[in-house]
Amino acid sequence: MTPVRVRIESVRAVLLSHRYAPGEELTWVGGTIWSWDAALVEVRLSDGAIGVGEAGAGIMAAPAVPGIVDALRPYIVGADLDSPLAVGDHLRAYTAFWSRGGILSGVIGAIETAALDAVAKREGVPAHVLLGGAADGRIEAYASGGLGVTFDQVSAWAEAQARAGFRTVKFRAMRDPDTTIALLDHVVPRLPAGVGFVLDAVQACASDPWSLQDAIRVGSHAASYGARWFEEPCQADDVAGYAEVRRAIDAPVSGVESNGTVREFAELIDGGALDIAQPDVTFVGGLRAFGRVADLAAAAGLDCVPHVWGSGVTFGANLHAALAHPHVRLFEFCTLPNPMREALMVEPVVLDGGAVVAPTAPGIGVDLTPAIESSFPFVPGGGHVIR
Repeated sequence: MTPVRVRIESVRAVLLSHRYAPGEELTWVGGTIWSWDAALVEVRLSDGAIGVGEAGAGIMAAPAVPGIVDALRPYIVGADLDSPLAVGDHLRAYTAFWSRGGILSGVIGAIETAALDAVAKREGVPAHVLLGGAADGRIEAYASGGLGVTFDQVSAWAEAQARAGFRTVKFRAMRDPDTTIALLDHVVPRLPAGVGFVLDAVQACASDPWSLQDAIRVGSHAASYGARWFEEPCQADDVAGYAEVRRAIDAPVSGVESNGTVREFAELIDGGALDIAQPDVTFVGGLRAFGRVADLAAAAGLDCVPHVWGSGVTFGANLHAALAHPHVRLFEFCTLPNPMREALMVEPVVLDGGAVVAPTAPGIGVDLTPAIESSFPFVPGGGHVIR
């Protein structure tokens, strides 16, 4: 990226919710999603340009974000930096005693993303142009969702995504290994010819992880159907477990979307735990940190596929980061209903032949307006809470 000096004048947290109407809530084996929450961060530069970022963990822990923004404010307001992508490194350096990883890293990444969004809007160009990417003008996307508490719900969703033009669909495991194996037997044979699938074990599975033997058993069954990959077969910090599953099954293993530092991805890669790294700009600490993970994956001969599971801000931040990195060739497209996601986007997503076309709107392609803040007021007690 060409150096563009930035000076942040103000930063504020904005919490939003799309509350689902009764009977329209999203249900899955992890519980009921009563609302889709978003923890956004708005930055104003000294020249008046305004941008928006998102802390990805806000879908589960939005109330934690405003206090973190307050704590970070003294370290960033007034700082004179040579690039918006220097925001993350600056904050990590000056808050190293208390903000190494986790949701703190996500908020740092949100501030960096907002700074980049502001600069790109000021210049009147899409963020990927400033980042030097989008040479192909498009990136393959796979459909992500696959929630549901019955096999038919998951299968109906997967078949609908295939009809919409996606060539790969990702659905979630059930709570226990045997039911997950039965789910595979139900869903995969019903997929149209030529449509691949991914099984997301959701840290095997969510809050009560399977044994390694069961994770291997499920992964082996997914591999027997030709899974494109087997996602998060172990809890996020179980590097040895990931490596054991990877050695045992004949399908690529991926993770870990919620990692908040480049170092955590380096540990997974060095430990032989991954075939596919899945950083998320809104978790790992911003666009520069995302690029560093993609670089590590490329150097190790591994793939890099971003995790994308949030509002339109998360979608835009990860899309521009993916378009800008030559080693990233696949993009996660969450197709679950979320009107707030579309409301934040300034132009509709163009899907052509299973690929997302590079956006043309300035910045990361979002706009946080007073009308949006009024239409999607934050409602405590919802979000993606696993029970």
